[in-house]
Amino acid sequence: MDFSLTPEQVELQGVARRFAYTELWPAAQELDKAARPRDAFPADLVKRASELGLRTLKLPREYGGRGIDAVTEALVLEEIAVGDCGFAMTLAHAWREGNLIARWGTRDQRERFLPELASDPGYLTSLAMTEPHAGSDNGLPYDGDLGAGPRTSAVLDGDHWVINGTKRFITNGNVARLIVLWARTDPGKPWTRGTSGFLVPADAPGLRVGRTEDKSGLRLNQNVELIFDDCRIPKENLIGELHHAHALSEEAMIGSKTKEAVRALGVARSAYELAGQWATERIQGGSPLIQHEAIAARMAQVLQELETARTLIWRAAWSVDHDPERARPLEDMAMLYTSEMGIRVAAQCLRIFGARGSLRDWPMEKLMRDASTIMLPPIGNEASWARVGNFVARHPEPAPLHGPRDPGPRDPGLRLPFTPPE
Repeated sequence: MDFSLTPEQVELQGVARRFAYTELWPAAQELDKAARPRDAFPADLVKRASELGLRTLKLPREYGGRGIDAVTEALVLEEIAVGDCGFAMTLAHAWREGNLIARWGTRDQRERFLPELASDPGYLTSLAMTEPHAGSDNGLPYDGDLGAGPRTSAVLDGDHWVINGTKRFITNGNVARLIVLWARTDPGKPWTRGTSGFLVPADAPGLRVGRTEDKSGLRLNQNVELIFDDCRIPKENLIGELHHAHALSEEAMIGSKTKEAVRALGVARSAYELAGQWATERIQGGSPLIQHEAIAARMAQVLQELETARTLIWRAAWSVDHDPERARPLEDMAMLYTSEMGIRVAAQCLRIFGARGSLRDWPMEKLMRDASTIMLPPIGNEASWARVGNFVARHPEPAPLHGPRDPGPRDPGLRLPFTPPE
């Protein structure tokens, strides 16, 4: 197993790190304090990220990107998330939806949307799945109930699809130029077999932005309500097969949980780096805090958590590109561990700052809010635990995520010698 980085990975990691430390972090400290959530959106930073080639990294090279793999995504996104995890989420959407169109869009769709996405430095995308009554069941589907899943509908009317419904908590929804939408096209079937995907331009007639969510953390990232009121789009904007959005989502969303985990890792790393600086500078009892055994031990525990999380993330990311059948449970485990680790680490580092950690003009307070918000992702942790549990129930044999795909016939006698006592 080789953990060394390629020259391209080292280059991109360096570009992202310099941007995060010198431009994103200072700006994020001020934008986070904006009274209105819309005022926290960093439009200039999006354009700056575009100048550096960071916004279009996932696009294939023929469309102006770098076509990076999932491991490289994790490397770059960690650096950006150290600067601000909300901004990392904003860029990650452009990666995912751009890649979705490049891989599953028609030739006409690729030619209509991707050149502008690549050339316009402010172009962002959005994915509209969650609704007021349906969120985590997108990843843990209740497919036996006609009332479960999305209720937003799309009906073909001549040469146009007419869309009606409301989406909620939609990332980039008020700043995106293009929205990938999941809508019900066959209400007589469970949503997993009666939902389709659509490409909806932000200026489509009948689409408007409702409320902008006022979140405690991730404030640079925009989450909004999208209202579709007889919204009309060309029939050619159907992406993927009719009624097959769930199957498309299963393929297109692979890698998403890894990126969520990376954002939590970025917050935790920020907290560790800040606590390390403070522990070196702060004199207590005649010596720097870091020379106090209790403080050094606490920092060692945090570092162990960071390294454990990063290793699990890299393994999940590698599986996304090389072993997708095993990627989903690994991604879920990476997100589950890292999102909760982020809160533990932020709390540990907060204690090193003492009372100063709670001050609004000190950065640890922001990181605590960011860490707690990351633990509430689009597919919540409880649903992810259930999904991993379902995997375990289907694969009770030893080490289901290790070793070769087919290790050969199993000897039924090769089991631990355990007989339940009467």
